Amino acid sequence: METIIDRLIAVAGRYEGRGDGSESGPFDATIEITTLLGGMGATIDYTATAPDGSELHREHTVLAFDMWSGEATLYVLCAELSGVGQLVQASSSTFTNGQGTDGFELQIEIVIADRLEYVWSWGQPGEPLVEQSRAVFSLR
Repeated sequence: METIIDRLIAVAGRYEGRGDGSESGPFDATIEITTLLGGMGATIDYTATAPDGSELHREHTVLAFDMWSGEATLYVLCAELSGVGQLVQASSSTFTNGQGTDGFELQIEIVIADRLEYVWSWGQPGEPLVEQSRAVFSLR
């Protein structure tokens, strides 16, 4: 059975694209996907840059199966999280921290089709989950 890790490794490489965010507005984006340990996982290095060249967001993320639960898990390191965030797979393309409306809900979606999309959504405690940023990369 093909996993999200298999699908991500199949498109490994460096891509440039465009995005839009609710707080940032339009931005340029780069994403680099690298295979780890012969296919045991992948890294995602993602950067969003404003039109003036200033950096809006940078992250280093590892996707691998958690050794205890066996679930595909994203380990996201970025300044906005003030450390490493752990998000588990909730659907074929979506990862969540599982906080729901009781806490700060965070979700990252990795869509791999004729293009690659990297989507961040979040909701403050007591508020619904809302898409905040979407970057799109051509896979051709």
